[in-house]
Amino acid sequence: MKEQESNKQLFHQRLYWTLGLVVVLFLVLASRLWQLQVIQGPEYVRLAEQNRVRTIQLVAPRGTISDRNNVPLVENRSAFNILLYRESIKDMEATTQYVVEKLGVKPEDLAVKMRRGKVAGLYRPVVVKEDVSIDDISVVEAHKRQHPEIQLGPEPRRHYRHGSLAAHVLGYVGEVSEDEILREAFPGTAPGDLVGKSGVERVYNQNLTGTDGKREVLVTSVGREVGFLDEMEAQVGGELQLTLDFDLQEAAEKLLAGKVGTIVAMDPTNGEILAMASAPSFDPNSFSTRISEQDWNQLINDPNRPLQNRSIQNSYPPGSTFKLFMAAAGLEEGMISESTHVYCSGSGVFYNHLFHCHKKEGHGTVGLEQSIIKSCNIFFYELGRRLGIDKIAGHALELGLGERTGIDLPGERNGVVPTPEWKQQTRGAKWFAGETISVSIGQGSISVTPLQLLRGVSAIATNGRLTKPHVLLRVEHPNDETPSDWKVLQLPVAADTFKRIKDGMWGSVNNSGAGHNAAIPGVDICGKTGTVQVIGNDRRKEMKKDLAIEDHSWFVGFGSRDNPEIAVVAFLEHGGMGGIAAAPLAREIFSIFYAKKQRRETAHPDVTQLSEARP
Repeated sequence: MKEQESNKQLFHQRLYWTLGLVVVLFLVLASRLWQLQVIQGPEYVRLAEQNRVRTIQLVAPRGTISDRNNVPLVENRSAFNILLYRESIKDMEATTQYVVEKLGVKPEDLAVKMRRGKVAGLYRPVVVKEDVSIDDISVVEAHKRQHPEIQLGPEPRRHYRHGSLAAHVLGYVGEVSEDEILREAFPGTAPGDLVGKSGVERVYNQNLTGTDGKREVLVTSVGREVGFLDEMEAQVGGELQLTLDFDLQEAAEKLLAGKVGTIVAMDPTNGEILAMASAPSFDPNSFSTRISEQDWNQLINDPNRPLQNRSIQNSYPPGSTFKLFMAAAGLEEGMISESTHVYCSGSGVFYNHLFHCHKKEGHGTVGLEQSIIKSCNIFFYELGRRLGIDKIAGHALELGLGERTGIDLPGERNGVVPTPEWKQQTRGAKWFAGETISVSIGQGSISVTPLQLLRGVSAIATNGRLTKPHVLLRVEHPNDETPSDWKVLQLPVAADTFKRIKDGMWGSVNNSGAGHNAAIPGVDICGKTGTVQVIGNDRRKEMKKDLAIEDHSWFVGFGSRDNPEIAVVAFLEHGGMGGIAAAPLAREIFSIFYAKKQRRETAHPDVTQLSEARP
């Protein structure tokens, strides 16, 4: 009896333990079910949807770019990329082998792309090959069933219609770099996105960039597309109209063929750049897809630096063109009057050093206008001695030399207008009075960019209007406004100051002066030449004849004298004498400008009369 009672108690204990275990297991399962369905439910729904719905990015075309007369410069062309959807990969080894062997992607390149793709998230496809050929498209289509993770994705590519024309102004596009993403140089971008890397493409990247669209489709468990859900169209970027004139730009580029230098044309009244050519140049179409390592090395190792915009990114001694700014300083400081004359015998001694004029036999007695026409060094040596470096620098800076112009292009250089303080800070040495003599004819430590020189001379042409050069005319986009801060500063300079300088410049071109090769019958062109010694005379004598280095060549001028409409600077590295090498280049630009103007006036005489009648 007692044994039966004991067995019964043992049975009940085991039953209670079993029931307790069942209850615990039920509670564990219930809590797990609660976690999966309630707490983590939305996340699993999202993951399930990702497995069922694929979102395909529709890349927005960048805005087009045209010249001031709506001549197309930059457009878009149809192209395809090969995309890898990582969430659909079933066998990474097989996918890698397929991409490498069938599509010709290097293993190391694929590894980099996959690593960079992690930043964008799992469900954003990785671009494994850009702008693919018809052969690659055929391979992808033929292997769709075996490799549904590999798809074709349309992406418009930049097309620079005229090749290298205006390449330094237009710039080029390229894939956003990891560093640019980290620095947020282009907010909202992800690996694989194309952005502007230089020129207008970079400065106005935000205006040119459209808004991507998307298409949602149904896919099977292996990633094969089986249905369509929804689509949001991409919005094209804003259209840019530049201040460039295609005909002037094309002419400038042809004139520089085979040379090293730059030509810039500008409206002196408002700073609109009509042409900006730099040689040698490059074809930005090479960057529309990933440029080859060979082509890139060729560009960056070229000693003539074709990627550099010599108009704004290089600075040079201005040579005798600086005499115009010396004249402005002398007139404003009251050191030059109608009666001021200097005798030029071909050389002069200043601070115990002998300085030469370019004309060995001398120019005789010259005043201001004649010294500009004949480009007499001795007159400006004497003026420089009287002014001193501080006053020279002050007036040069006032006219925009040695400082960035603020043009809407990247990489602009400052240049140098030297002062004693500048030399002490940069070279740790004192300024010597003899250096002022060299600066007074645009030699020595002074250096300017061609655009700075053009801007300063434009201020002379317009009686003191110092403009802000720019290449953007307008943006055609509902969400963008054309910048309106193209400031014009009116310099407080006496009108007679610029009149006398312009008279000298007119004589230089039209009165048998150094700039006579820029003359155009019937047009009052004003100008000034410059020839910059690259090496000193003593060093030149020591060098062998076959190693002699030619001087740099300058010409800067405007037309016409009383109604300035266009200003031009032409510069050639090692071109020789400015009057022989640079002046004829400027003449061609002037000729095309005025020929076009005459055609317009002939075709629309009433419009011309109305425009001339405006106050």
